[in-house]
Amino acid sequence: MLINLSFYGALVLNITSQYDVRNFQAYYNSAILISAAALVVLLLNGTFDTADKSWAENIIIMSISALMIGVFTMAIAFLNREFALPRSAIMIAFIIQFFGFTFIKIVIISFIKKTTRKKNILLIGNKEEKETMVSKVLSNPKFKDFIKYFIIPDANLIAGYLTGVDKVYISDSVERTVLDRIINLCISNHIPVYIIPKTYEIAIFHSELLFMSDVPFFKVDNIVLSWEKMIIKRVFDIFFSLVALMILSPVYIVVALAILISDGVPVIYSQERVTRNNKVFKLYKFRSMVQDAEKSTGAVLASEDDPRITQIGKTLRRFWLDELPQLFNVLKGDMSLVGPRPERPVFIEEFSKEIPDFKYRLAVKAGVTGYAQVMGKYTTSAEHKIKFDLLYIQNYGIIFDIKIILETVKKIIMGTLKRGENKDYSYKELLQKYNLREKDKGEIVEYYSKPSGKTKGRVRKESIA
Repeated sequence: MLINLSFYGALVLNITSQYDVRNFQAYYNSAILISAAALVVLLLNGTFDTADKSWAENIIIMSISALMIGVFTMAIAFLNREFALPRSAIMIAFIIQFFGFTFIKIVIISFIKKTTRKKNILLIGNKEEKETMVSKVLSNPKFKDFIKYFIIPDANLIAGYLTGVDKVYISDSVERTVLDRIINLCISNHIPVYIIPKTYEIAIFHSELLFMSDVPFFKVDNIVLSWEKMIIKRVFDIFFSLVALMILSPVYIVVALAILISDGVPVIYSQERVTRNNKVFKLYKFRSMVQDAEKSTGAVLASEDDPRITQIGKTLRRFWLDELPQLFNVLKGDMSLVGPRPERPVFIEEFSKEIPDFKYRLAVKAGVTGYAQVMGKYTTSAEHKIKFDLLYIQNYGIIFDIKIILETVKKIIMGTLKRGENKDYSYKELLQKYNLREKDKGEIVEYYSKPSGKTKGRVRKESIA
């Protein structure tokens, strides 16, 4: 309704004595297609699921959505030969849509905040996981609830603490027999359960349900893409990378000249990385570090304030412009647009020893961006990144790839897709930020608000011991 009203309002504001009837008729003839395209854009951008996002993120999503709707509208008008639909009206519609989306979001988010109460959370895991689990929950930007207990995985002990709890989060370290009992308890008490999946649980995600006589089975396939999916993915990669290279060609020239003028040659450097089936290839990047950056240190991961990064390199890395040459890797077939980020051989060997499941991410081509990059953070552990990579393989589809690409663009614009970022709050800082204290009873840790009643705010570094 908003989309159609925006175009109608734009035409009224843009009306001229000579072409007014033809303008309206041109829109009416394409209204169904424009509405369908707009719905697809809104779904792809997750516009209907942004109540828990920050206002900055909401504004970016609404801007991108309105812009994409405008582009699709011009394309539909051109293909339908409806040249009487003026571009000026489309621009006015963009403005109406943006402010319309913003108004709707204000109303919806205000309503949700007024009608939603905080939920009490119970965390279950081994004692040594306490600080990590609590920190992960509190670090979630969508966190609106209250951590009430952390309990070791003992079904008999947990049963007495389910009263007054609204959600239960369970670590992947809990043994299967204990996990089954805890989940049954939660189901009996109508409490939703959230578990960190193991590899086999990811493998049965969306698996086929079969019956052997009167017994149900889940078919567990290898974590790979079928030949059909690989062909579709390759066609999409070629088409998208060719279009992107044509559109971004001026950016390539500007970036190359900026590096050449500020820091000399080489402009582009290559580095060995690993892709599908352990194949080693040369990955291309615009140079963002000083020449021979690893001559004295060897292979090391970059940090946020890495002294090896040049001044122009900081800007390139901030907007991921240094990754643009990888579109040529995509055309060559070394990489895909979306997939697990390619690691260097030395890190592959190291991670494979520590994490047995790491080998599964090499079942698909490495990607320019990936699910782990848009859902995780730079500081996300390799063990958790592999779970995102496996979930991506199990859920692969062209629509899923487009969503990840759009999410990548949005995070780059917002500046939340930082590399080298390692400024996570510590456990103590997060307790202070959310006004929490803990009472350690051995097998149970109880959390409660400080009696001072201070509200959540910024952490003052000087107050942390």
